[in-house]
Amino acid sequence: MLLPRLLLLVILLMAAIAGGCGDGREYPVKASGQVFLNGQPLKFEGDGFIQVVPKNSRAATGRIDPQDGSFTLTTSVPGDGVMPGEHAVTVKVIAAGRGGNAVALLPEAYASTSSSGLTVTIDGPTDTLRIDLEGKLKMAPKKHNNLAGDDSGR
Repeated sequence: MLLPRLLLLVILLMAAIAGGCGDGREYPVKASGQVFLNGQPLKFEGDGFIQVVPKNSRAATGRIDPQDGSFTLTTSVPGDGVMPGEHAVTVKVIAAGRGGNAVALLPEAYASTSSSGLTVTIDGPTDTLRIDLEGKLKMAPKKHNNLAGDDSGR
């Protein structure tokens, strides 16, 4: 009777020790959400990207769905998410313009962490990140003029 109890105690102690022996590194947590412009889901023609930039870790990026502004963040492996913490955010939406050069469709301030004013706090896995932008979305240049070089997208 004493031996099974002792064996159970040893197993519980080993499980407790093993649970507390992580490598001490942080890992990304799954994160996704939606970008809004003037309170409405961001819709556009072109390509859109969001970047979440931790101070001491690798940035997470996500492609923005042009139909509804949704995105999923990736740090290393598709969909793995972002490191926990409070991070600066950038948002870029571009389309092909004159001569095939990229034209920014959102206000330029959102393209840099120093000027975007956007932050997110990641304290665990989430699918409800909300990024609110304000301003005017430029029209994507007309596709038939992209190679002709006569449409700046303004």
